[in-house]
Amino acid sequence: MRHWLGALCLLAGCAADMDAPTAHQRAQDLIGGRALRSLDRAELAQAEVLEAQALARDPAMHEAAFALAGLYAARGAYEEATECYRGLVEARPDEGSAYAGLAFSLAAQGRYSGALRAYQDALRRGEKTAEVYARLGHAYQALGHVAENLNAARAAYRASLQLQGEQPEVLYHLARVEARGGQDEAARQLMEQALAALPADGGIRVDLAALYRVAGQPQLARGMIAEGLELDVDDPVLLQELGRLLWEDGDGERALQQFARALASDPDLVLAYRYIGLIHSAAGRLPEALAAFDELAARQPDDAAVKVNIGIVYSRMGDLAAAESAFKNAVGLGGAGGDAALKLGGLYVYQRRLRPALRVLQEATGRHPQNAELFASLGDTYRQLGLLSAAQQAGEAAVRIEPQRALWRFHLASTYERLDGDKAQSEWQQYLVLAADDAQEVTRMDYARERLQQLKKKAR
Repeated sequence: MRHWLGALCLLAGCAADMDAPTAHQRAQDLIGGRALRSLDRAELAQAEVLEAQALARDPAMHEAAFALAGLYAARGAYEEATECYRGLVEARPDEGSAYAGLAFSLAAQGRYSGALRAYQDALRRGEKTAEVYARLGHAYQALGHVAENLNAARAAYRASLQLQGEQPEVLYHLARVEARGGQDEAARQLMEQALAALPADGGIRVDLAALYRVAGQPQLARGMIAEGLELDVDDPVLLQELGRLLWEDGDGERALQQFARALASDPDLVLAYRYIGLIHSAAGRLPEALAAFDELAARQPDDAAVKVNIGIVYSRMGDLAAAESAFKNAVGLGGAGGDAALKLGGLYVYQRRLRPALRVLQEATGRHPQNAELFASLGDTYRQLGLLSAAQQAGEAAVRIEPQRALWRFHLASTYERLDGDKAQSEWQQYLVLAADDAQEVTRMDYARERLQQLKKKAR
């Protein structure tokens, strides 16, 4: 067995001035049957010392070890809790509850693969409780929303519900699994069951409202939020959602009021900062937009999309150096699905820095091979550099990925004009057919008709 008690002895100051049962009993008297999370920090610290003293006197006193691990977890000291539970697992390898505790402490640190294995070990050793199955479901969800994980999470949540009736939290998480798997009707029914048990839960109401919107029932969605605010007028999650709904309706100023109310109750609602930034940006209040996005970036420093928004605001303010820096940061963080590279490449093209633009877009198409806009931008950059063969290849790639997008065919037709008149005619014709249903292409259509007519005359 690993020597895991040394640190505990140090924590307790090795003050083994009473025998183990006495120290343990004093700790239990202090806890007094209360939930550990209800203890204040001083009580937790005192109980920890007493249980550590008990273990220092009697390392085989597993009740004290379990209690100490729970105390660590209660104050968020999950690394210490993990070591305690690992010691218990080694000392009592057939004790399912030790594996369950280990799994919980690992999951709390974001170590979900290890937590998953520990929960499975707990189940194999008979710890088949509703809580273990529910937490197993959480671990599978945390590992990613691929079909295998979603199916396993679904099975775990259903097992939990079989053992312990309608648990609102489990119903809620099972509903989220069903929604991610495209089972919207099943998700809605489960979410409604969860809400029936917890009618004042803002998070459930927001997710249920989203399901109503997906089902084409926006009025039910809005009613869901309004009803929740009647129960709790200051619920920050509901206020944030109300703000988002108002924003969708085009009422940005009223939306701002709701976002401000939400943040007054919970300043960590990151979505509110994003919408505040977007609303101010749309209204041309660029310093206010920048302040909101900067606040969001401070809270989510690894969010590439935030950096993109910051770069856009700087661009509109005329600070192109700051915009370039923001876009570069976004590209370094993963690029927000290619959007950062598009913005950085576009900035370089605007500055007539075509070679740097080319490098950025070439790299981005390698990372995002299904992003048609990246290929279209790459083709346009090649064409401006006179690299027509490469421009053709990139333009054709954009059309292959999104054949119904008129704009990509416009760019490709422009390239063909300098390479192959017959192909250019065909592409202009294809463009005009697709553009007829695209309001954004009205201004380009006259140019396309003119080019097509000239090509036909030249071909006679």
